[in-house]
Amino acid sequence: NLALRQLQLDARLSETGLDFNGGAHAGAGSVTASGHLEWRELLPYGKFHLQGTNLRVADVPEAQIDASPDLDFNVAGRRIEVTGKVTVPYAKIQPKDIAGAVRASPDEVIVGSEEEDPTKRLETMSTITLGLGERVNIDTSGLTGRLTGSITIRSGYDAITRATGELSVAEGKYIAYARKLDIQRGRLIFTGGPIDDPGIDLRAIKEFPDVKAGVNVRGTLLQPHMTFFSDPPLPQSQVVSLILAGGSLESAQNRTTGNSGAGTAALAQGGAILAQQLGSHVGIEDVSLESDITNETSLVLGRYLSPRLYVSYGISLTQQLNTLKLRYTLGDHWTVRTEVGQARGADLVYSIEK
Repeated sequence: NLALRQLQLDARLSETGLDFNGGAHAGAGSVTASGHLEWRELLPYGKFHLQGTNLRVADVPEAQIDASPDLDFNVAGRRIEVTGKVTVPYAKIQPKDIAGAVRASPDEVIVGSEEEDPTKRLETMSTITLGLGERVNIDTSGLTGRLTGSITIRSGYDAITRATGELSVAEGKYIAYARKLDIQRGRLIFTGGPIDDPGIDLRAIKEFPDVKAGVNVRGTLLQPHMTFFSDPPLPQSQVVSLILAGGSLESAQNRTTGNSGAGTAALAQGGAILAQQLGSHVGIEDVSLESDITNETSLVLGRYLSPRLYVSYGISLTQQLNTLKLRYTLGDHWTVRTEVGQARGADLVYSIEK
């Protein structure tokens, strides 16, 4: 949504090609460009430079972004290479909720689309360093805060747009289990992999009268892993209870002893929240909380892979223990059940309905 105004261009054609320089305004900023182009066999060759200050490059409800580019373009026929830096002094990014969106498969093939002649295809390759200024704010997926840092983005050299560098969250908050936590540390780490799947290092806390409780998020953006912590140390179930229901250390301990059943209710609330989030992301049919005879509580995710095959995955909330279960229906009465976790086993079950 870039709207240029007061556009000026001075071009001079000579035997060696076209020399040009010009400028324009966009938002409260301006941009200038100058360079030389010539034609060989009806294809352009040459170089030009583009420089701008506080250009309003996006102005839609989801994003208002000002950018200051300093870029060099090298044109060689159907090949364009872009290098340089883009500084973003101001941005306000509030993308729409896309939790229910389905990502396209990397091997997606569009049936009926016409194949482009590779000899006529325009190749664009770029190595651009993106630097964030002091007024870049984001509000998306439970994360609000100010972003800082810089990354170098490489695109067009292979099928994947890659990035290196680091972006940090300053003065931010993170919502976990419908509770707003203060971000102590928040980083997106790019190590040369796909730009849409950086590493995550996030630590967010909430202070209560006699305890600090929080969450660590590690892994990658597409496959995050969440764990809980507290000071003084508490079992994971009590930390979850504190974050969900609030109160004091004593009340959290009472909720999770089983005397009142409130701990189970708090965890059930967390399970309901997870069910909504996970179901919208990956289509998980069943999300529940289960306790065994030792009062170990697990979050259980399950779905039917076929009318006969049901798979569930249990994640312990109190220790590093996961359990995979499969149930396959052989007929009206016979079922095979297997379990892999702390214990391994298989059962052939015959059932009769009364």
